[in-house]
Amino acid sequence: MPEDIDNHPLLQNLNPPQREAVMHTDGPLLILAGAGSGKTTVITRRIAWLIEEKGAHPGSILAMTFTNKAAEEMRDRVAQLVSVPVSQLWVSTFHSFCTRILRREGDRTPVGRDFVIFDPSDQKSLMKQVLSELKMSEKQFHPRRVLEMISDFKNRCLLPEEAVEEALDPWTRRVLDAYALYQKGLRNHRACDFDDLLLYTERLFREDAMQAIYGERFRYLLVDEYQDTNRAQYLLVQHLARRHHNLCVVGDEDQSIYGWRGADIRNILDFQRDFPEAIQIKLEQNYRSSQSILDAASTVIANNAQRLGKTLWTDRGAGEPITFKLSDDGRLEAEWVVSKLQEARRYDPTIKMAVLYRANWQSRQIEEALRAANLPYKLVGGTKFYERQEVKDLLSYLRLISNPYDLQSFRRAVSSPSRGVGPTTLGKIEAAIPENGTALDGVVILLKGGELKGRAGRELHRFVELFYRAVNEATSLGLAGLVRWTLQESGYLQMLEDEGTLEAEGRVRNLEEFLSAASESESLGLRLAEFLDRVTLASDTDQLDQSVELSLMTIHCAKGLEFPIVFLVGMEEEVFPNRQARETDEGLEEERRLFYVAITRAKAKLYLSGARRRRIMGSEVLGMPSRFLRELPSEALETPIRWGTELYQAGQGGWTPERARGGSGASVAMELNRIRSFFDKVRATTEVASEGHSEPALLAVLPSASTQSAAADAWPKGTRIRSPRFGRGVITAATGSGEGLTYTIRFETGEKRIVARFGMLERE
Repeated sequence: MPEDIDNHPLLQNLNPPQREAVMHTDGPLLILAGAGSGKTTVITRRIAWLIEEKGAHPGSILAMTFTNKAAEEMRDRVAQLVSVPVSQLWVSTFHSFCTRILRREGDRTPVGRDFVIFDPSDQKSLMKQVLSELKMSEKQFHPRRVLEMISDFKNRCLLPEEAVEEALDPWTRRVLDAYALYQKGLRNHRACDFDDLLLYTERLFREDAMQAIYGERFRYLLVDEYQDTNRAQYLLVQHLARRHHNLCVVGDEDQSIYGWRGADIRNILDFQRDFPEAIQIKLEQNYRSSQSILDAASTVIANNAQRLGKTLWTDRGAGEPITFKLSDDGRLEAEWVVSKLQEARRYDPTIKMAVLYRANWQSRQIEEALRAANLPYKLVGGTKFYERQEVKDLLSYLRLISNPYDLQSFRRAVSSPSRGVGPTTLGKIEAAIPENGTALDGVVILLKGGELKGRAGRELHRFVELFYRAVNEATSLGLAGLVRWTLQESGYLQMLEDEGTLEAEGRVRNLEEFLSAASESESLGLRLAEFLDRVTLASDTDQLDQSVELSLMTIHCAKGLEFPIVFLVGMEEEVFPNRQARETDEGLEEERRLFYVAITRAKAKLYLSGARRRRIMGSEVLGMPSRFLRELPSEALETPIRWGTELYQAGQGGWTPERARGGSGASVAMELNRIRSFFDKVRATTEVASEGHSEPALLAVLPSASTQSAAADAWPKGTRIRSPRFGRGVITAATGSGEGLTYTIRFETGEKRIVARFGMLERE
C-alpha cells in the first residue's frame, strides 16, 4: 500500500466510496453505481490500481461490458493511467470475448474454430429453408417469430432437446423441431448466430478443465452493467469466477430496463446470495443533476420492491424545479414543447436538449411541430416517422391511388406485402404499359393475354381490383377511412399479424399513428392529394440533421446519455406505463425504472408533459394521466399537481379520477377499451366476430363490458382450453385482471392473445 495514500494520483478527486471501490482488489465486490455517480471513472481506475499497485499482469484482467464504444473508452482511459502497455488487457463486449474464446477452443464445439457468424439476414434465410423443409407454413410460423423464440431458448442456455419440458402445446413443439433443424443447418454451414457465441462458450466453461485454464488466466474479473446480463452471461461469469472469486460487478438495479430482451434483474439482486462474502459499495453522490431532479428520481423508484436501495444526492444545489404541463391534446402538447425549446435556444443557441418518449410512434407530432417552427433536430436510434418502412409502404398505396402513373409507388406497393411478383414479372408489366398508360394498365393487358399465371397472376388480379375499388370509394370513405380501408384490404395488417413479433407490434403502432395523422388532416379539410403533398414536404427535411443541439429519442436510447434540458412527453396511462408492461408487477416495475432513467438524464431542467386527449387509430380518446405523476414529490415540482377534476376535465362530459378507476362514464370506458385491445384486434385474437360483428379488425367496435364477464381468477399456465374460433389450445401466460384479463394461448394454428371476457373459452 502506498505511504501517501491521500495524494495517490489514481485516487485524486474521488469521494470515499469511490476510493474504497478502487482499492478493493481481492474477493467479490458489488458496486451499486447510481445514475451519474462516476462509475466509468471508478472502473478504469480500479483496473489501473490492480496493475500499478497490486502488480497484476494486464493479461490476467478481464473486463466485459455491452457495447464496443464502452469497451474502447474503458481501454483508452486505462492506457492513459498506467505505466505499462495494456495490449494484453482483455476489455470487450460479451460477444467479442466469446468469439475470441471460440476461435481458440472451437474444436471442442460443433462448429470448429473457423466458423462464420450469421447476421439477422442470414438467420432469416436459413429459417425460411428450415420451415420449407418441415412443411411449416410461414403464416403460422413466421420466421422472425420462430427466431425470437429460439433466441430466448439460447439465452437461457437451452438446446432443443433441453427445452422439451417447455413445449406445452403443439405449436411450441413444432418450433423446437425448427430449432433442431436450424442448429443442424448452422453446423452444416460451420456457422454461429450471435446467441450461439454465448451458448457454446458457456458450454465450454462447464468443463472442469476449461474452468481451470481460464479461471487461472483471468484472476480478476470485472463486469459493467451487470443488471443487464441474461442467463447465459450470468453463467459465463459464474464459471470464470469460481476459482478465485475476484469478481467485481458494477451496475444499478434501478436502471434495469431490458427485461424484454432477456436481461434478468435477479442477477444483480442475488449477487450476495451467490457470493456471501461479497462487499457492497454504494455510489450515491451524483455529479450530473440538481437535487430536485434526484429527489424526484429517488422518490419514484422507492415504490419498486425489486431493488437493493440507494438514495442519490449532489452538492450542486437544489436547482430548477420540475415543470409539468397538461395540454388539451397531443398537437397542443407538441406545440408547447416546441415553445419551450425556442425559449431555451433564445437564451443559449448551443445548449443541448432532448425530447424523450416511451415509444417511437410518439415522435410524429413532435417532429411535425418542430418542422413547422423550422427547428433543427436529430432523431437518435430510429428513422424519422415518414421515412419508416411501414409508413412508406402505406404511402405507396395512397400515392398510387392518387396518381396511377406513379411507377415507383406501384413497384413498392405491389411488393408490400409480397405477392410473388419478382423482377422478371415486374419487367414484363413495365414492358406492357401502353403509351400514356399506367402500370395497372400493363397488368390488365397481361392478365387478359394469359401471361400472368399461378400465385403472381392471382395476386395481381386482386391488386388491380383493390385499386379500382379504392379510386371509386376514396371520396365516400374520406381520408382517414381510406387509410383504414387500405390497411385492411391490402393485406398489410394481416402480414404483420402473421409475423406476430415485437417489431411487428411496433410497426402496427406506427401505422396507427399514421391513421391519426390522416384523421387530423381530414379535420382540417385536406383531401388525399393535399395530404400527400404535406407528407412529402415533411419528409424532405435533410437540412434538419445539420445540427445536433436537439435530439429526439426513446428513453431506451437515452440510457447513458445526459442533457442540460430534458422533455419527457406522453405521461399517460397506456402510453407510459404502456399497456403490455403494466399488466404484471414485474412489467410495471420495469416501466418505473424506465421513468427513473428518463428523469436522471436531465442535468439542470426537466419538463414533463401529457395530453387530456390523444388521437388513437384516428379517433380522439380521453387519456388517464400516468400513475407515475402521483409518485413525484410535490416539493420537487414547480407547481404541485392538483389531482381534482380541474386536471382531468376536458371537452364533453369531463374526466375525473373516479371515472379512471372504473366509475361512471361508459364512453370513457369504451375509449380505454379501444386502446387496451388495439393490437389484440389487429391480431384477430378477440372473439368480436362471434358477437355478430363483421367489420374489418381496424373498424370493429368492441361490445360492452357486460357482454361476457371474465373469470374471477386466471386459469394457470398449462391449462387446456377450447375456443369456438381456434379450437383446442394451451394457456402459456395470463396478464391483467378483471375486464382486462388476457390469455396467451398456443393453438395448432399459432399463438393468440385473447381477452377472457370476449373469448367464450371453455376449460377442458
